[in-house]
Amino acid sequence: MSNEKKERWMKYSYVISSKVRKKIILALEKKPLTPTQIAEKTEMNLSQVSHNLTDLSDEELIECMNPDQKKGRLYTLLEDGEWVLEKIEE
Repeated sequence: MSNEKKERWMKYSYVISSKVRKKIILALEKKPLTPTQIAEKTEMNLSQVSHNLTDLSDEELIECMNPDQKKGRLYTLLEDGEWVLEKIEE
């Protein structure tokens, strides 16, 4: 197995080992969302969502599209995040 495949499977494992991370990835399936929208959609508290957005961003699964804004930051899936989402839905 190539290193790239191993890395993707490690990211998949990272996401599915947490209900919170999995819910966030699933919430971002259709379009970019703000942390508040994600919290509402997943029925989680905002601080929990924000903490996990940072972790998912560090893992290069999602990214903030407008990091210079203090309010209304939009998060979207990156290529590896889309791959993980696909595997979750299989």
